[in-house]
This record gives sequence, structure tokens and C-alpha cells, in this order.
Amino acid sequence: MQITIFGASGKVGSLVVEEALRRGFSVIAFVHSHDMFVPSNKLRVVKGDIYNEADVQDAIKGSAAVVSCLGSWGTKHRNVLASAMRAIIPAMEHQKIGRIVTLTGSGAAAPSAKPGVAHSALLKLLTPFPAGKVFRDGEEHMKLLAASNLGWTTLRSPIMTSGNKTKYRLTLKSGSLTIPRAAVATALLDQLDNKDYLHQTPIISGV
Repeated sequence: MQITIFGASGKVGSLVVEEALRRGFSVIAFVHSHDMFVPSNKLRVVKGDIYNEADVQDAIKGSAAVVSCLGSWGTKHRNVLASAMRAIIPAMEHQKIGRIVTLTGSGAAAPSAKPGVAHSALLKLLTPFPAGKVFRDGEEHMKLLAASNLGWTTLRSPIMTSGNKTKYRLTLKSGSLTIPRAAVATALLDQLDNKDYLHQTPIISGV
């Protein structure tokens, strides 16, 4: 089975690539510029721009599923997730690729949830700052997925830490404050065959 991983050179994405290869997947690793992978006959690194629909179309060609490890922290406009979905969703629908698993922060409210007063007030307070833009980007990308015809799942993660622990649990309520990146990578790949959280946005929590 071939999968395409967006954000493959990031801290989480590189772990997802490594674990996917270990599990026997053929992997298309989409990167902006940095190829830092050990060569493998099951790995093809594609350099491209997530804002370019032609680059995205090429990157998903022949894949059965997509995993997005993209993040907006450290970017200029903090709109990477939503912008990526505006290219990825139509490309997947055009190529009849049904399954996508994405990642965002646990501070982003699920599209099906009615934001409480506290959450709305916090977002309003944070709007001028990077954190507020990142939260809104995460929420917008989930809304785009919810409006699509794709079989999607978005995992929402608390603060990620280093470490090799891969155990986790998924919850639709609040979870732990931190989670190892290795557990996040494991959880993302586990969802490719697990439809328990289809069209849902569970939080990854420690065990």
C-alpha cells in the first residue's frame, strides 16, 4: 500500500515516515526543500509547494491514503493547514483517494462542537498573536474536511515531547497535557485502517 505523507521532514512527519516504512508501506514523502531521509526502495521524496495544486496532485498520484503532519507554528501567515486542505481535498477527490488522516493541536475546537464562552473568549484574546492564528487554522482545516466527501480523521494533540514511548489512547474529551511525538506518529498511522473515529476529531492522550 502506498501512502503520501505531507510535512514529512518535520519532527512528527519524519517519525511517521520511519514508522510507515517499518510497517511495510511504500511512502511518498512530501517536503518543501529538505530531504533528510535514508534512501529506501520504498521511499520517494517529492519536493514541492503545498500551495501549488500541481505539486500536490503529483505527490498523491498512486497513493491509497494521505497523512498530513503539517503545522503552522513557525510559518509566516500561520495558515498552512487550511491552505493545504484547499489543495489536497480536491486533488484527492479528483484521483478518487478516499482516506486522509490529519494532525492539529488539541486547542482547536472540533467542527461539530459548539464553542463555549471560555474557548471563544480565549480565541478572541489570542487572535492578534501566533497561537490564536494557529488555533483558527486548525479549526478551519477541520471544517474543510467536514465539508468534503473524504473519509477523514483529525487527531488533536496536546504539547508534544521527545521520547520513544508509543502507547496512547484516543478520547473525545480532555486528555493529558503532553504526549511523546513517537506516540503521535503511531496514532496517525494506526488510523489508516481504523474507522472507529471516521469523521471525528479525537484527542491523543497518554496512558
